[in-house]
Amino acid sequence: MRRIGSTLATLAAAGLLALAVPGSALAANGFLEIGGAVYPEPSGCFEVPRLATVFNMTDIPVLIHNVPGCGGGIVQVLPPGLAVQVPGTHSVSVG
Repeated sequence: MRRIGSTLATLAAAGLLALAVPGSALAANGFLEIGGAVYPEPSGCFEVPRLATVFNMTDIPVLIHNVPGCGGGIVQVLPPGLAVQVPGTHSVSVG
């Protein structure tokens, strides 16, 4: 009886872990356009090396950072379906 309980607890924990992990690794649906370059199903950090328009055509908000590498502070949150001009030496993170 003890073995069944232990097995069920292990299976339950594995099931919860399987459901929780994929959500953070999934890309956004749609595309991100930065200065004319299109990134389908974007995920992660993207550099904005010069003044560029960023179009967020994904299903989630995009964060605009004030330094390259998606470090530093977040200077703007770009909701889905909107565009904004972003100065150079900034970066954009998705997901």
